[in-house]
Amino acid sequence: MTSSIPPITAIIVTYNSARTITAALMSLFPTYVDGILDVVVIDNNSSDKTAYIVESSFAWVKLIRSEENLGYGRGCNLGFKYVKSEYVLILNPDVELPSKSIDELLRFMHLNPEAGIVAPAIIENGKHYQAAGLMSTPKTVVGSMLDTGNLYPHKRIIYPGDTPFKTNWVCGAVMLIHSALFKQLHGFDPRFFLYFEETDLCKRVTEKGKEIWAIGTAIATHVGGASAVSSAKEYASGCISQHFYQSRLYYLVKHHGRIVAYSSDLIARMLQNARWLKNQLVKRNKNKSINKINLLFRLPPLVEKRHEV
Repeated sequence: MTSSIPPITAIIVTYNSARTITAALMSLFPTYVDGILDVVVIDNNSSDKTAYIVESSFAWVKLIRSEENLGYGRGCNLGFKYVKSEYVLILNPDVELPSKSIDELLRFMHLNPEAGIVAPAIIENGKHYQAAGLMSTPKTVVGSMLDTGNLYPHKRIIYPGDTPFKTNWVCGAVMLIHSALFKQLHGFDPRFFLYFEETDLCKRVTEKGKEIWAIGTAIATHVGGASAVSSAKEYASGCISQHFYQSRLYYLVKHHGRIVAYSSDLIARMLQNARWLKNQLVKRNKNKSINKINLLFRLPPLVEKRHEV
């Protein structure tokens, strides 16, 4: 007698995701119909119609309404309580993942027992390809402010159609992980409200001796930052500044020690402020030059032109 439990449960954490959630769930529907996938949506107290859309249009999805915004990692951990499948698919609400790609990820997991996490090629905003191997360190945090060449020796673009390759980091927008491993690691560290939770998870997965793989034959599309845009807050590197810097500092403290973490964070912030100030001065001087040119064009000619009679 075969089990009625699908091999995969997708966890999607939403926050003001009304613009993208329909497309995300529609991309998963064929896999659900095939009996391969269940879906759990954790809505982080959205102020738009996200929860209503899921509840009214997707009866096959289990919707959990949180009374507060738990953040991304804690939201995923809450969703994991409803997972009985062998694998859990972590998926952003602005990602579309067709059934063929899910099959590719699942097939690779079955054939490679040492794989802890697998992730597809991701097309960002219809024109960019997501890279793998972007594991953050104090060196990369400081070096990113200095433009000092290749900071990520394991960095490699996941091009659609690429043969699978092993890496140390994949984007948290979409990843498939063994449920037993996720449970063993106690899920995402709940102290990350937003950002760096997948970096922390990838690091802990490799420390457990499990492998991380990028699978180019599986392809996902990602809008990117859709929920962040709805927050109307300040940004850094395309992320909400407050959460980005808090999470980055906590990650550095957790994995590299307090002294190294605070030192590298301080140096990076000072360099960032210096870069901002330099750009402002350049912009100011440029504007002054433009004003001088405009003034020059408005001045009357030094010698009045005589017309021939």
